[in-house]
Amino acid sequence: MTTASGVVAGRVNEGVFSYKGIPHAADPFGSNRFEPPRPPQAWDGVREAFEFGPAAPQPDTFSLVDATPLYPWGTDCLTLNVYTPDPGAARLPVMVWVHAGGYISGSASTPRADGSVFAREGVVVVAMNYRLGVDGFLSVQGGTTNAGMRDVVSALRWVRDNIARFGGDPDAVTAFGNSSGSAIISAIAKTAAAEGLIHRAILQSPCLTVVAEAAEGHALAKRILTDLKAETDLRELPLRQLLGRRQRGLDVRFRDARLWHPYTYWFSPYMPVVDGTLFLESTLSERIPSSVDLLIGTNRDESRYFLMRNGQFHSATEQDLLDARNAYALPEACRTAADFLYGHLSPGEQLTEAVTNWIFRGPAVELAHLHAASGGNTFAYEFTWQQSPAFDGHYGAAHFLEVPFLFDQLTDPAFAPQVGPEAPIDLGRTLRRSWVEFATTGDPGWPRYDEDRSVMIFDTVCRVEPDPREHHRAAWDARFAVSTRS
Repeated sequence: MTTASGVVAGRVNEGVFSYKGIPHAADPFGSNRFEPPRPPQAWDGVREAFEFGPAAPQPDTFSLVDATPLYPWGTDCLTLNVYTPDPGAARLPVMVWVHAGGYISGSASTPRADGSVFAREGVVVVAMNYRLGVDGFLSVQGGTTNAGMRDVVSALRWVRDNIARFGGDPDAVTAFGNSSGSAIISAIAKTAAAEGLIHRAILQSPCLTVVAEAAEGHALAKRILTDLKAETDLRELPLRQLLGRRQRGLDVRFRDARLWHPYTYWFSPYMPVVDGTLFLESTLSERIPSSVDLLIGTNRDESRYFLMRNGQFHSATEQDLLDARNAYALPEACRTAADFLYGHLSPGEQLTEAVTNWIFRGPAVELAHLHAASGGNTFAYEFTWQQSPAFDGHYGAAHFLEVPFLFDQLTDPAFAPQVGPEAPIDLGRTLRRSWVEFATTGDPGWPRYDEDRSVMIFDTVCRVEPDPREHHRAAWDARFAVSTRS
């Protein structure tokens, strides 16, 4: 297979052709560190694209995000993987996966993001790596703001220029991702759409409001580097030493609201920064332009994933709840409504609802409403399935739970605490079929999110409901809280 940089050889397995570890940009370290992504170096002969490229440099573990061992990393990390049902086809829909990980961990270099399951549904799938943490999401003085997001754009440009050779249609590209991955898609959507790089977007549990204005981004960078004792030129600090400091300095300490308030309740000190060129504005209005079809949703118990991981679900106090509310600058009307809705619950459960509403559910509902109101083709969902309470451990329908269903990874031991032994395989097939239908036709198979706010509920029995979280809206939407109480 010929790409713009050279010829690659892939493998075929059960009818799916895979090409792994293809560079979409040059090694972003050495002289390229903290610079925009550079074009990959061309090669002669045939490059064997049989194995994943290395993940982006990251701590060995980052327990707030993922307690399982992460993937081997290397400096030559800006690669992507392509899965296609037929390299000789013409204009198959394309789906581009942007992985999650709180902007500090994760990778497309893993069987857990195996695009083969989607390729068997008749689409071409691409999954890419991008820079993380300090190198990808810190406004380092003299460096490139949003370098990690620029890497994602680099991969999308590679798709535009090369995907037809793999049977894909560069004019039918759907970007999809979970958590920080979907938030990256939302941040670059306007720029990417203007370049013709994406045409549809699937945002799974996006953390849409975890963003920084330009001045705040510079202040965050200074504070992080001070905390990591890395105020000097980062190019002079060995990468492994920086990663070690980053892990120790920002894994446990970052959770302490006395040190990092309000960012503790944003769950990551790394985030997209409004730079005026790539990421144009922090408001949700037209974050996804109406020209881009949108499918967006959240899981019912999003933040239990984080609060169970760090022990805060059981140890939370009234002060923790107050700190979170102050971090999110909750209007008084929303605080009053939250007390009415959740006041009978334990502090940990109240904190779960507060984080879920303000980081995930509320912004997603608002973006769906704004996109539909602007004339966009808009669809919404909520994932509510949870395993039997006998196995649940209070995770509920937590953050990331839909991903092992989506990629058919229900037997992976890493997901066992959330998935349990009796997860319905058919639910994963239903999710994939809906995503593929949306990528193919712009319609996932249920009514648009218009005046009645129709939402698909993904559960053991899937169904469409009008505005299923209406009663929660007063806890995050001051306009709704005031109008319903007046």
